[in-house]
Amino acid sequence: MRIRNCAVIGVGLLLAAGCSHADRQARTAGEHGRLKGKAPATRPPAQTPPPPRKIDCDRVKCVALTFDDGPGPYTARLLDTLKKNGVRATFFMLGENVGAHRDVVRRMALEGQEVANHTWSHPDLTTLSPAEVRSQIQRTQKVVKDASGVLPTLVRPPYGSVNKRVERAVGMPLILWSVDTLDWRYRDVARDTRVGVKEPKSGGIVLFHDIHKPSVDSIPKVVEGLRKRGFTFVTVSELLAGRRLLPGASYSERTPPPTPVTASPPPTGSSAPAAPPTAGSTGSMRSGPVPAPALPGLDAPR
Repeated sequence: MRIRNCAVIGVGLLLAAGCSHADRQARTAGEHGRLKGKAPATRPPAQTPPPPRKIDCDRVKCVALTFDDGPGPYTARLLDTLKKNGVRATFFMLGENVGAHRDVVRRMALEGQEVANHTWSHPDLTTLSPAEVRSQIQRTQKVVKDASGVLPTLVRPPYGSVNKRVERAVGMPLILWSVDTLDWRYRDVARDTRVGVKEPKSGGIVLFHDIHKPSVDSIPKVVEGLRKRGFTFVTVSELLAGRRLLPGASYSERTPPPTPVTASPPPTGSSAPAAPPTAGSTGSMRSGPVPAPALPGLDAPR
């Protein structure tokens, strides 16, 4: 009886194993049948940042909003605001902050925001050796490129602090500002909004910080107010397009091109050209005023 029971059990196990193998074959055949005739799966095309737009800021009333010291906990919400309103801006980032916000930095680039360099850890560059300055810049270049796929072309020196040694060591255009909102000092939404709307002029570069919540909270109304004043929002590179940006040179705004110098023609029948006016005279030579770049105060911490 024991032998017969063992034999029955053995036969059952063999049948079960056979069924299991048959089931696997059937499932495999069914899967091959479903896949037959379908094209092999392809990867979606890689996303790339949009190119800079061609906007003539000599003819259009342009302003560049810039944000320093991020990325931070409020940067993604700021990007939501900019995207919703069709605004492009420039982000001067600290290299030490990028690692914790790589997705946000990548999103900046893909949405047409400009990624830029604000050093690794925000030191006063004039207190560093040339090798230390280069390290601050190059480390940040690498981490921003790794996160965004874009190599920054602009640097903002912390505190706006530069000297000849820094200019040579950085070797890239240095971007300052024409409007310092002092948002880091006051942390007040109403004040940030008022300054951000009223003070910018055509060709201006406006300094905010995306690491402060009140600053980010103010941006929807800043955008609304500047748009009512007729401004077009551009990145710094778009603002300065058509200008030759020199390594080590500082730029705080886009100034209008100089007005061509003209002179009144000599009187009819005169045998000699009219002499140009001398200093202090009231001659007819005219030249439109060319405003000098507005240099920022250096009391800002960023």
